[in-house]
Amino acid sequence: MNTTTDTVRRVDYGQIQHHTFQRSATTGHDFEKTLQLVRETLLDADLWIVHEIDPQMLLKKGGYAIHQTRQILFFHPRYMVRLLGLDPSALLEAPLKIVVMADASGKVMLRWHDPEALFSKYGVDGLIELGREFSEIYAAIVARLGASL
Repeated sequence: MNTTTDTVRRVDYGQIQHHTFQRSATTGHDFEKTLQLVRETLLDADLWIVHEIDPQMLLKKGGYAIHQTRQILFFHPRYMVRLLGLDPSALLEAPLKIVVMADASGKVMLRWHDPEALFSKYGVDGLIELGREFSEIYAAIVARLGASL
């Protein structure tokens, strides 16, 4: 499909909702600096960035234009071993993900699933503890960015 500017359809964003199963933070950095700091924080925590998804690029291929957006998927084998030992059905929750997105004004926001809510639904004490540990990872990202929740 031709994706020149005259055929690209801009996507109008709806109002961002605040859900109890998600967390968010607004950064004071531009999009690229935010991505850099998120990546550095994950690497400093000895986590593996499994994949980065660029929805902006993917939608452009389909003829749509959105604001800068990136999904970063991350995890580590040490967590996978624990997760599988506690409840293999929780494998569905791995890897963890954080979304970095800019709005029309250039304000950059982070969004992620609340890992404590995500893992507590299994009712397994060890998974609840794992969810708390994952919450600390997200807190480290927010702290590194000097972001506001």
